[in-house]
Amino acid sequence: MNISKTDYLEYTFCKKNLWLKKHKPELFVGAELSEFEKKIIEEGNLADEAARHLFPNGTLMEMVGRKAVAPTQAVLSTNPPVLFQGAFVWDDFFVQADVLQFNTVLGGWELFEVKATNDVKREVPHHHVNDLAFQKTVLEQSGLNVVKTGVIHLNGEYRQQGKVDYNALFTIVDLTDEVLTAELEVQEQMTDLKTYLRMEEEKGCECLYRGRNAQCTTFCYSNPQVPEYAVHDINRIGGSKKMFYDWIDRGIYTLDEIDNPQALKGAKKAQYDAYITGRPLINHTAIQKAFAGLVYPLQFFDYEGYSSAIPRFDGFGAYEQVPFQYSLHTLHEDGTLDHKEFLITRPEGDLTRALVERMREDFDERGSVISWYKSYESQRNHKLAELHTDHAPFLEALNDRMFDLMEIFSKNYYVDAKFKGSASIKNVLPVLVPELTYKALGIQKGDQAVERWEKMIHKATPQEEKDSIARDLLAYCKLDTLAMVEIYRFLQRVLGT
Repeated sequence: MNISKTDYLEYTFCKKNLWLKKHKPELFVGAELSEFEKKIIEEGNLADEAARHLFPNGTLMEMVGRKAVAPTQAVLSTNPPVLFQGAFVWDDFFVQADVLQFNTVLGGWELFEVKATNDVKREVPHHHVNDLAFQKTVLEQSGLNVVKTGVIHLNGEYRQQGKVDYNALFTIVDLTDEVLTAELEVQEQMTDLKTYLRMEEEKGCECLYRGRNAQCTTFCYSNPQVPEYAVHDINRIGGSKKMFYDWIDRGIYTLDEIDNPQALKGAKKAQYDAYITGRPLINHTAIQKAFAGLVYPLQFFDYEGYSSAIPRFDGFGAYEQVPFQYSLHTLHEDGTLDHKEFLITRPEGDLTRALVERMREDFDERGSVISWYKSYESQRNHKLAELHTDHAPFLEALNDRMFDLMEIFSKNYYVDAKFKGSASIKNVLPVLVPELTYKALGIQKGDQAVERWEKMIHKATPQEEKDSIARDLLAYCKLDTLAMVEIYRFLQRVLGT
């Protein structure tokens, strides 16, 4: 059996899900990765390639998988100073190491793992120390002398200006001592993992004790007793482990079965009450008070932003959001509705200046600016103000009059059990305004928008396809702000105004 580093990391998260991948791969057929997950993998590969610039005298193993093991040994026999993607096997375990650098003073190899993150992660399943301990074990059992271990990650303080400065882009962190401390536990896990994968299939999986957003791919298969709407869907239930674990231990899976509802507080209690009564909970007074400060014209505003591990545009850093489009619906006091929009179609020159200049034309200098999760738009405005200081007063003024429509739901002023504890516009809209839907659009989610914009600005993309993507992007962002308008109108009707 082949057990990779990725397998090990998945085992530490949900061993049953890994067992099913090995023994019942048909369960994963059709379970395609999301655009977000694909981008995470792509960003990891890009970071790995970029980090090789730190070692200009390195040798790259082009092969992938176990077939690269013999060629790796052949290259090692030539005593290369640096080796990229060297492949090693010990027992059932397989590793392909990102960077190996020979330390002539210590007479052994330095092992580095490249991570497309801005820091060192020490929590399952992205535990960088344990990741290195796994690799070090396999390499040493294969006969390699590993004298140092570390992580090469992105520098969150780096900002792109012209040509990429790889030495400034990356930070190298020595984790040798931590890896040595973790080795024994990791080796015990490796032994348990090998034994587990040879066992018969067990019932259930450990994700039974996790909230819905932290569950494995095959949760429904392994836990068929859990209904579609379960205690796992209660708002942030994973943070109330004692109560949650007690329910699961006693076989309480539905909200109807909860026998101690008095223990629920805040958003959890509101969601429970809405579910049990079968009707939304509405705090009319709180909503009226929140809306009382709004000033017409109401300007419903939304950015779409692009980010990448390796910065592509001047002034931006790793994973820093680059606003590439906006949509603006303006609702006037007489009920009329206007729409303005802007999309960067060619990433040339001062990338975001044209966007800001158009915003100055499109926004009314009076009235409230309404967004959904305003911290995102506010942070983008702060960044744009930093880049375009001549427009800073305008951008900061937008932030000063910004209202967060999401707070009506995140602060439990309006709670519907069908939201399943979420205040995301993608959860709220289908319940309150079902006639508005993203399903008919060419782009239906934010991660798709990012992927499509990246494709649109690529030089090799045919113009006809670029134009089609642009139309899809504009339609998607437009629906985001129209959704806010219609949710606001819905709430106004609830208030009887």
